[in-house]
Amino acid sequence: MNVLMPQLGETVTEGTISAWFKSIGDAVTAGENLFEIETDKAAMEVQAVESGVLTEIRGAVGDTLDVGSVVAVIGGQEQPAAAETKPVATAVQEGPSAEAPTTRPNGVSAAVDFGPFSEVRTPERGYGRAGPYAGLRSTPLARRLASQNNVDLMAVAQQVKARGGSRIAKADVLAVAHAARSRPATPGLPGPERAPGTKRLPLNKIRRRTAAHLTQSWQTIPHVLQAVEADFHNVEKTRAALNAQFSDTWGFKLSYLPFIARAVCLAIREYPFVNASIDGTDLIVHPTVNLGVAVDLAHDGLVVPVIHNADGLNLIGLARALKTKAEQARKGALTPGDIAGGTYTISNSGGFGTLITAPIINPPEVAILSTDGVSKKPVIVDTEDGEHIAIRPVGILAQSFDHRAFDGAYSASFLGEVRRALETRDWRQEI
Repeated sequence: MNVLMPQLGETVTEGTISAWFKSIGDAVTAGENLFEIETDKAAMEVQAVESGVLTEIRGAVGDTLDVGSVVAVIGGQEQPAAAETKPVATAVQEGPSAEAPTTRPNGVSAAVDFGPFSEVRTPERGYGRAGPYAGLRSTPLARRLASQNNVDLMAVAQQVKARGGSRIAKADVLAVAHAARSRPATPGLPGPERAPGTKRLPLNKIRRRTAAHLTQSWQTIPHVLQAVEADFHNVEKTRAALNAQFSDTWGFKLSYLPFIARAVCLAIREYPFVNASIDGTDLIVHPTVNLGVAVDLAHDGLVVPVIHNADGLNLIGLARALKTKAEQARKGALTPGDIAGGTYTISNSGGFGTLITAPIINPPEVAILSTDGVSKKPVIVDTEDGEHIAIRPVGILAQSFDHRAFDGAYSASFLGEVRRALETRDWRQEI
């Protein structure tokens, strides 16, 4: 039986293999994890649909294959002969091997071509493809352990090369990690790992990908932060009335977030450059709003599912979409297509009572809005009888924007339009 690269989303046409859980000759049970596919923001595991023995592996770790391509073959209960084993399988087998690395058409060793979504990309540091350790290979497990234990694969490669080895295995990485932990602390400096109660917690995949993505954003994009205060009195009145009347019908209650999301979509109609992306020296202005909304996964990190064509939804439609995406994210049910194609992002910290947050832009987008806590404050309101002080629910809307895409006046005008919609729109027309 052929195991195919699955469809990862409506707009996704290929997938990159980031890990194998089985090796050639292993028994496989239906429903058991075979391999993992990873993008820059999500990972998904692919299960076997039939039981048998893994007889072929046609995609090594780091390989990018088209949807529908054969990734592996599951056969009968007999283990395949060594002559039938495809060379590419050496990239996923454990233990020492005397086999020469297989090569792709471009002449690069498949065993060391880790690909764009590998956990450790060492070739650009002189390991694997060139330099003094050219030709050395490593198992996926060894690379993962190196990443989790902050072990430099160059240091491991040096030891393996010194003893005439040609492959970095799990034991090689653990030996270096153990030696580093056993090394005495530098005199005069505290040794935090030896302090009572200190824990070492490896960053999970979501946090590592988020760190890499946002570090690049912060280092390459000229961020500017602007913020406005918005009076949520109009929203609160509408929200209270609609929740009392329709929450049983809808199956949920309206929070502030769908009002803000709808106000953003309306404001983008007037200020379309906010809904854009940078491509080299060009600004790509998108015709529809694909709205990303950050979802917190507690200590597991956060993800940003995307509501495609959000500007075509009314208030209730957006509320339903937000609820569905958040539930899917917390259940781990998002596909790569669910987090792809965003054009503008909202980071919602309001439920935690924050005052103001300076969010980091999610490239290639050019702006991101933070919605912080709404609290009661005394404000001056204009009435027919003049100005009066009233207690109103007030919150801050803070936008970080890419100064290459537009200037402060444009951003401020956009924020003003979002605020105007929140404060003056007749929201009951949205149901």
